[in-house]
Amino acid sequence: MFEHVRSVTPSGVACRAIVAALAFAAAAPAALAQTIVPNPYLHNDLAPWSAFTSTAPDPIGSGAAPVWQPSPDVNSSAASGSARITLAPSAPGAASGIAQCVDFGMPTAVSFYNVDMAFHVADAAVLDGSTSIDVEVRLFADTGCMGFLSGGTQGQALSAPSVPIATWYRIADNHFVPQGAPLTAASAQVRAYLRQTGTAPTQAQYTVALDQFVLVLNSTTPVELLHFNID
Repeated sequence: MFEHVRSVTPSGVACRAIVAALAFAAAAPAALAQTIVPNPYLHNDLAPWSAFTSTAPDPIGSGAAPVWQPSPDVNSSAASGSARITLAPSAPGAASGIAQCVDFGMPTAVSFYNVDMAFHVADAAVLDGSTSIDVEVRLFADTGCMGFLSGGTQGQALSAPSVPIATWYRIADNHFVPQGAPLTAASAQVRAYLRQTGTAPTQAQYTVALDQFVLVLNSTTPVELLHFNID
């Protein structure tokens, strides 16, 4: 199983490398308590998460608006929930999901960051290889996510048998070094989305659930993962 890692440029065009990583979401990562992402557990609603779709110069994304749902929840908690995102295929590279801007409170020298997200696929038809699930972090010089600096994405192609259905998994990068680091940033945009790959889609729409977002700056404590390998 492989996750792709891409450094992000202002236009959204990415340079990709390949690394291994996919894990059961059997327990919350240790870094979750330190995450700077508001509403990381998606307890009662989506806010301050909002809809995200890719725009020009990337292929334009579309899909049903994201919604909060009480189930599934990564911890099977009746007091929490998850975000449901949907992509309607249009062209390779098109994306649809959720995003939010996180202000740091003061300018921060970012040398590296840890990022982590849980996802859940309920429908086997989604696993035809035509989409990937991605988490992206974009650093900005000013508050309000203004003045793009650098960033990167981590993601997993959704194909069977690599991703069994009805199971929570995590994708993560424990030490991502953004291009040009260290960078003095005042905010970051966190995006999580389905992205169309080059494989021909078989469905009119694709849906996954997302939960438990982690973003930690400059921490040498890794996001703890229970690794799972398929022979």
